[in-house]
Amino acid sequence: MAFTFSDRPMYMDEWKALIIGALSVAFGYAGIGLLRVAESPLNFYGGILAGAILGFLVHEYSHREIARRQGCIAGFVLTQFGLALTLFSGLLRSIGVPFVILAPGYVAIYCRGFAREDYVAAAGPISNIVMALVAMIAARFAGYSGLAFFLYGLSAINAWLAFFNLLPFSPLDGSKIVQRNPLAWLVMIIVAAWLAF
Repeated sequence: MAFTFSDRPMYMDEWKALIIGALSVAFGYAGIGLLRVAESPLNFYGGILAGAILGFLVHEYSHREIARRQGCIAGFVLTQFGLALTLFSGLLRSIGVPFVILAPGYVAIYCRGFAREDYVAAAGPISNIVMALVAMIAARFAGYSGLAFFLYGLSAINAWLAFFNLLPFSPLDGSKIVQRNPLAWLVMIIVAAWLAF
């Protein structure tokens, strides 16, 4: 008997799935360090929490809207394995493991006709690159302050979301972009890596 792996979707209202996804991404990236937000929301971890919520929502919304503009039906769904892996990454991050997997779900897309899958895939990482860059520039102007640390946290998680999603492995966004437009993918992953590292 052959074994096949499938990551089962967890169907619920889309807004609930997005909130769970965003909070799992914050924990996946920061681990138990996220509890430091209670000390002061205006610190690095506060930026991670805000960046996870804003960055994740905009990332997934960008995928969804670009797909819908091409005539597709699209909506975000959580997956059992993806959510578990994201939460497990948070536990590993809590003990100092530097690499995390932030993939609690995906935008399910159903198209009747032709759609540029690379445009849909690129929309999410581009939004994260823009947010990471803007936050990093703003942090430089904020000096040595709580706001600067907050902005660096916001930048860091968005940079990682962009970089991770641009890795050229299926089912990540990068695998779809590199097949259709390798030069655009190369530019995007270089910028994301520069921001992330």
